[in-house]
Amino acid sequence: YWPGSATLVIGPSGCGKTVMGLQFIFGGARAGEPGVFASLQENPVQLERMIHGFGWNPDDPGAVVLCDSPNDIYVDQWFYRLLDTLESVHARRVVIDSLGDLAVACPDDKRFREFIYSLLNYCSRAGISAIVTFESPELYGHTRLSERGVSHLSDNVILLQFLRGGSELTRALTILKARGSDHDHFTRQFQITPAGIV
Repeated sequence: YWPGSATLVIGPSGCGKTVMGLQFIFGGARAGEPGVFASLQENPVQLERMIHGFGWNPDDPGAVVLCDSPNDIYVDQWFYRLLDTLESVHARRVVIDSLGDLAVACPDDKRFREFIYSLLNYCSRAGISAIVTFESPELYGHTRLSERGVSHLSDNVILLQFLRGGSELTRALTILKARGSDHDHFTRQFQITPAGIV
């Protein structure tokens, strides 16, 4: 996640996208890189429960959490509020959870793509590393990236998925794209532990 890069994280419900985003923000805060987690998916009570559950401090001034409902926002107001928050905390990291929910607030596809382009371009120029999540309806095998045309704007694309092995369901991560690098092409299993993703 080099400064100014954009990472798209795709996967089905429950695979760990939100946990990955929270770990990115709270880990950054611990490392002296303030960040903003902008949720359009979880409500504040759910998010606070998750944050406490992993032992992170919800009052950490270096990790700002914004919660909004996609049904209650005007995308332009939300955008400027996010930019103001990024500037006020001198953010080095941002997570948008999730693109699908943001699209609900901006149903015009062309305008939505322009909006995402502007946001990621702003982050790139400001040296802010961005993660955007997108929920895929496919639980096990993925045949296409249904991510509203954002993968070409992203420096990295990470696929989270479930694997079936006998009676056990496991989670796995695959790096589909890492622009300008000879990245690992293997699928790696991971666990969500009390400390986060391992």
